[in-house]
Amino acid sequence: MSKKYYTSIFISCLLLLTSTSNVEAKSRKDNSQLSSPNSKKTIKNSKKKNTYTYKTVQRINNSKVSTATSKVKFNFTLDLSVPKIAANQAHTLGYTGKDTYVAIIDSGIEAAHPFFQNRVALEACFADTCPNGQSSMIGSGAARPVHWHGTHVAGIIAGKNNSFSGVAPDAKIIAINVFDPLNGAYDGNIIAALNWVASLSSQYNIASVNMSLGGSAIFKSTCDDYIPQMTQAIKNLKDKNIATVVASGNSYAVGMSAPACISYAVSVAATSTWTDKVTEFSNISQYTTLSAPGLTINSSKLMGSYGSSSGTSMASPHVAGAFAVYRSKFGIQSVDKVVQDFQSTSVSALDSYSGIYSKRIDFTKLFTGQDPVTTTTSTTSTTAPSTTTTLPVTTTTVPVTTTTIVTPSPTTTTTIPTVTTTTVVTTSFIAAPSINRIVKSGTSWYGITLRYYTYNGNAPYSINIYCYSPSSSVAHQTSFRYNGGTLLNYEFTTNNDIASCNATAVNSQGHTSAYSRTEDIQK
Repeated sequence: MSKKYYTSIFISCLLLLTSTSNVEAKSRKDNSQLSSPNSKKTIKNSKKKNTYTYKTVQRINNSKVSTATSKVKFNFTLDLSVPKIAANQAHTLGYTGKDTYVAIIDSGIEAAHPFFQNRVALEACFADTCPNGQSSMIGSGAARPVHWHGTHVAGIIAGKNNSFSGVAPDAKIIAINVFDPLNGAYDGNIIAALNWVASLSSQYNIASVNMSLGGSAIFKSTCDDYIPQMTQAIKNLKDKNIATVVASGNSYAVGMSAPACISYAVSVAATSTWTDKVTEFSNISQYTTLSAPGLTINSSKLMGSYGSSSGTSMASPHVAGAFAVYRSKFGIQSVDKVVQDFQSTSVSALDSYSGIYSKRIDFTKLFTGQDPVTTTTSTTSTTAPSTTTTLPVTTTTVPVTTTTIVTPSPTTTTTIPTVTTTTVVTTSFIAAPSINRIVKSGTSWYGITLRYYTYNGNAPYSINIYCYSPSSSVAHQTSFRYNGGTLLNYEFTTNNDIASCNATAVNSQGHTSAYSRTEDIQK
């Protein structure tokens, strides 16, 4: 029997980092050629508590990685992030990923979501139980979602509506579900999905495959021998000029989770959407290929809705979409050539804990010939949220855990002077949301149903949620954009024990409502 490669979806989106500037991309192919860091360095203590591991730089272990012999458990990275990487400049020039395909190996996709506009071209399922009751299915409905994660990832890659878009808004989607309803996937199913994509390569112009998934084990070096069949499947795709883009993981660690640590993969770490810094929760190593925004990324969710998530799961699809946009201008190139171009035109993003610089993808120089504009602290000091210690450590989509993001982005502040004289009186009375119920499933998944009714037509800018442990300390908090409607749903995973939650609403001027009544969890 084959090993089971049990995988949970990276939620927020997951994050993966690029290699440091002194490590050449070609050196990632041969583990024996990889150099160790110049010195052993312990990072200063962070404010995080009870995390999986602190980001401590250690000498890279270049010994051969052993093949896994037992079941390995894995866990689940726009409207601001697309301009952050200058993808909107490529769109203006007509490079939108048209006539290309991106395969998404995830939890399935809500194909009818208006964000995709009938661009889900193919569907497949390789899982313990597919919609047809068997372990594989190809055709319409095969990628029916078992979780919102895949829909969110797909929106980052190729979503499009009248308000904002993903990185490659005209690319077509090949949707593949490899997860069961309990958010578990197995190595054999993932390998089957990768091989199925390879079988399509002669018929479809596939630029990349996105896998926002990975395990809890942290690898300090490459891990090609860990699951050899998966390594071979990713190499086969690379030989066909198809990049397999993988999230690095959210374990606050120096190193990467599998399969991001496979040398043939394009690994991606997460950076802030506001500044060029690697997020606290993102895994990073000198072997990480690229980085991209992964903090508070707004994209599609289930039932036609939209919502924000954070994690390397949200960073990885930025890069997968970038491969499609690149191909729409430069045609089919080798994966190494595209990576080299992305790295040479990137923006340096510092991980404060390890001192490692990642290469944050940026389209400016590739598509306009101009140098990218780096973000200064003066323009981000009031808008950049800080990550906290409440992020789950076993997922790659990290629930947003900050309340500071309720401040509108700089592009919205230009309208404030014209409206404050007429709305300042009523906006002080922003209504509070109400929580209908909080439910728990399994050991770490929670769902919250809220209702929101506007007061005198004043809709909030965002909703804040605070969840408490049995000892009444804050165990999880988040803030997400309010996009309309009365019934709101929020899902998150955490290893912390949750007993109750309440919520507030915040308008675009920063006024906060009263707290909703605290509701206890229903198990």
